[in-house]
Amino acid sequence: MAEMERATADLLRLAFVEIRFLTEDRQEDQSPEAAARRRKHANAIADICHNLPGLLAPGRRDRLADGLWYLWSTANAARRRWLVGNWDHLAYDHRWLTAPTPGDDTRHRP
Repeated sequence: MAEMERATADLLRLAFVEIRFLTEDRQEDQSPEAAARRRKHANAIADICHNLPGLLAPGRRDRLADGLWYLWSTANAARRRWLVGNWDHLAYDHRWLTAPTPGDDTRHRP
């Protein structure tokens, strides 16, 4: 459980850094379309991580695995790629969540 908590806190840290980068004022000329894409991507990251801080609260940490399961099961392909890419960067073993179980549509919680 401690590893999952650390990975979630680190995922939030990476999300904040990426959102800050995506929303910074650019000095170079940037097309309105490029700015809109960056803003849309920042909003998607915020949507992915919206409920994670609450799941790290002391009284709710026992629900973290269920919260991550819900996050994963409701995420579209792009959001799943973002999650897996960041979990891989953090060297977090997310197979309990991301690897299909043969003959079963559920995942095994750690």
